[in-house]
Amino acid sequence: MKEIALAGINGHIFSDILSALLHRQAAVNAIVTNPEHLMIENTALTVSHLNTATKETLAEGFEGYNTVILAFGDKQTDKDANDFALKRYAELVNAVREAGVTRLIVVGGYNAEAFFLGDLRRHNDIDWVYISTEGDYATRAAEEALNPTRHREEYIA
Repeated sequence: MKEIALAGINGHIFSDILSALLHRQAAVNAIVTNPEHLMIENTALTVSHLNTATKETLAEGFEGYNTVILAFGDKQTDKDANDFALKRYAELVNAVREAGVTRLIVVGGYNAEAFFLGDLRRHNDIDWVYISTEGDYATRAAEEALNPTRHREEYIA
């Protein structure tokens, strides 16, 4: 089994991706803002708190992983999800890079494509893929994490 870090805020996007990964028997560390709200029991699942206190604590949380999936909400009316993305996205991407992760998968709303891709395209030191939440994003994210087919600067609609 290949262990994958799935990080983000609690919500349906995060849960859908987690379910798709566990369905494929992937070992997952769910690094989430409110771990006490994650009500899944599975021997392949570890649950951790997403510690955003400092850049160093974020990077420490991603050390040792080859693949990290960052999951962001897609409801434009969700103030908490939008604030999290605006305040933490670049910080999360940089923490993943500083931790030595080789593959980053970002899942976010199609309306925010320019926001997410703008930062990703600035980095040529990590293999990344952006997946829009249109269609079966959870399956695409799980497949990209377990069997990478896309490479840097690719966008999966």
